[in-house]
Amino acid sequence: MAKKETTESNEPEPKGQKVFDNIWLLFALSLLISTLIYNVWGIIDLMNVPFAK
Repeated sequence: MAKKETTESNEPEPKGQKVFDNIWLLFALSLLISTLIYNVWGIIDLMNVPFAK
């Protein structure tokens, strides 16, 4: 089987591809998303705790 040669095309790069190519942006997004989810989960959990008498 012959190797496929990669050729440069004049098509613009999709925005999503730029995000997935940047490892530091992916790292920052993962930290941001996990922090937001963890904090929202914690706030919801605290709101479900009954008041002390």
